[in-house]
Amino acid sequence: MNSITPRISLSRRNVITALAVVGGGAAFGVTGLMAQEAPKPAKRDYGPNGPTEAFKYWLKVDADSSVSVGVHMSEMGQGIATSLAQIAAEELGVDWRAVKFFFTPSGENIYFNRQFSGPNRQEGTGGSNGIRGHYQMFREIGATAREMFKLAAAAQWKVPAAEVRVDGGRVMHAGANKSATLGEFATLAAQQTAPTDVPLKPKSEWKIVGQAVKRIDTPPKVDGSARFGTDVMVPGMQVATIEACPVFGGKLVRVDQAPALAIKGVTKVVMLDNAVAVVADGYWNALKGLKALKPEWDYGARARYGMAEVRADLEAALSDSQMPELMAKGDAAADIKAAAKKASFEMDAPYLAHACMEPMNATAHYQADRIEVWAPTQSNTQILDGVVKVLNVDRNSIHVTRTFLGGGFGRRSDGDYAVQAVLISKAVGTPVKLIWSREEDIRQDFYRPASKVRMTVALDERGVVQAWDIANASPSISKRRFADMIKDGKDPSVLAGFADHPYNIKSLRVRSRIVDNGIPVGFWRSVFHGQNIHFRESMLNELAARVDLDPVAYRRLLLEGNTRYLTLIDDAVKLSEYEKPLAPAKTGYKRGRGFAIGNSHGSLCAQVGDITVAPDNTFTVDRFTCVIDVGTIINPKIVEAQMESSIFDGLSMAMFGHITPKDGGMAEGNFSDIRFLRLAEAPLDIRVKVREWPDTLPGGVGEPAVPPVSAVLVDALAKATGVRLQSLPISKQGFSV
Repeated sequence: MNSITPRISLSRRNVITALAVVGGGAAFGVTGLMAQEAPKPAKRDYGPNGPTEAFKYWLKVDADSSVSVGVHMSEMGQGIATSLAQIAAEELGVDWRAVKFFFTPSGENIYFNRQFSGPNRQEGTGGSNGIRGHYQMFREIGATAREMFKLAAAAQWKVPAAEVRVDGGRVMHAGANKSATLGEFATLAAQQTAPTDVPLKPKSEWKIVGQAVKRIDTPPKVDGSARFGTDVMVPGMQVATIEACPVFGGKLVRVDQAPALAIKGVTKVVMLDNAVAVVADGYWNALKGLKALKPEWDYGARARYGMAEVRADLEAALSDSQMPELMAKGDAAADIKAAAKKASFEMDAPYLAHACMEPMNATAHYQADRIEVWAPTQSNTQILDGVVKVLNVDRNSIHVTRTFLGGGFGRRSDGDYAVQAVLISKAVGTPVKLIWSREEDIRQDFYRPASKVRMTVALDERGVVQAWDIANASPSISKRRFADMIKDGKDPSVLAGFADHPYNIKSLRVRSRIVDNGIPVGFWRSVFHGQNIHFRESMLNELAARVDLDPVAYRRLLLEGNTRYLTLIDDAVKLSEYEKPLAPAKTGYKRGRGFAIGNSHGSLCAQVGDITVAPDNTFTVDRFTCVIDVGTIINPKIVEAQMESSIFDGLSMAMFGHITPKDGGMAEGNFSDIRFLRLAEAPLDIRVKVREWPDTLPGGVGEPAVPPVSAVLVDALAKATGVRLQSLPISKQGFSV
């Protein structure tokens, strides 16, 4: 390997620096990375100097002209590996068939998420910002590499670099009749001085971005070479499983280890502060050993906390006359007091578990001077923070390798399971793969918070909202994860779906009281937008019904002058055949059609759902339509797939989603207890349209389509039956599928 000392020249643009030549290929790294412009302003600007530590590779061009793009985001099925690679490959000018990807190694000073806020750099994936936070950055990675290839060719062919072009994986100069592959120039390109400013391709020249190119993470998933967390194998590795105290906040007092050690294959019982783990030669023996134990727990003061207490705490918080005010636009209270027409609403949503297909797991190898972790994680930083906290070790001694994720949905943005794996490995002195049972996965989750709201609105003579007052009660995710965000008892994350509504409403006030009841809460796909958009859209649908207005017509009144949203609605109306009456139902059956809008993570969507309700109150979703406006489209097929998965998640959440606090923990523990949408229950007709909006940066696609689904269903049920639900899930309100 020939080492190349890069010559770095920085500007306000992102800079790519050639780092090394490997086997006749070039490797390119990034320095001076800044947060790109996003649909909303980036929370931090890292300035022109960027990371100062030694760089890892972002882009590799091998002698065979294959191009490998470094992906620092977690791939959990959302297609981020393909999408980021498309952006870089477009600017570089390669043949998509030659593009590969690799997961970048640990490196918080290099591979941090450019759109995460806070005082420290976070190496993680979430908030539907994989593209939003890195679109400009990956364009510049590819563009700067392209310019370096042009410089290399110009130097060898003795022609002006401006006359050289790169396209389809070849470097060309028409006047000199010269052409070569990227691989042929890889070594020389790596020796060029990285340009400080690079032109980006106009959209009219795009050949890869915006196209439904084949996903590059599919082949390894098909041939079995893709490595998920449970696939990790390390020499000398043992397997463990674990049981934590069933009461949140409880502790392990003692446990008789003999019954587990009597099981063939069991090698050790490890006692942690609040859990007991059994280590064996395989998962089955470890599980048998764990089930043989009868640990003694100290449940603490929460042992009797259950659903009745949750309801009481939410009610008490809503009734607090000193509830903190999070934001105010105008004087909603005065406008409502003065209004001739007003309406009030009270709605609630339950706790939700994640229940990822791949249960929590991690492999760890604790050594005196080095700790290795292999994990299906959304946040290397959370694992690093957790290990440092419990072991007080040098942060630089911890090395995290991300695998593919068998589902994330926000759950894997916490690192608790990986920290457990490290502690168990330290106790046994060998590498250990820790696999949670499904029961552990559901009962030791960080749940989506339960929420309850009271909303009062002032209406004009048409019945259209003019003022909106919101009181919210819910636990706080931020209090645990980002405590510095909480000032004077205020959690600004609760504003999601309320403060960012798109409607022409004169005044708005949002107040909220944090309910701190000891139940662990965390990010769940769409976070607070999930509850709040449901509350918002359900309220608007009910208001429309009260004044005998169609919900689409009602939204058009509230969105007057907003061309982007009105165009979105027009598309949804057309795609769903909204203006065509529903076909008559069979005798005794009823039909209904619902509508809702969603906006979050830089994208907006409109949805329509058609249902049929049987005489016994069972219902089917016959058709579901979703139009999503993502600004700039990177890969339409990936966006379409995300919309379909969002619809399924939203339907599951609306129909069945709940988990029940009981005796200090959770009552449910497996798929026999909590329900998800089954294949036979899915709509037979799903219609998705992915649309762009001119001169707009890409929005997120993983989460925006989840929140409106439940409001669509509630509206459709009300149209069919006359019953308008105020609580979720639907299956707890007298309906089933």
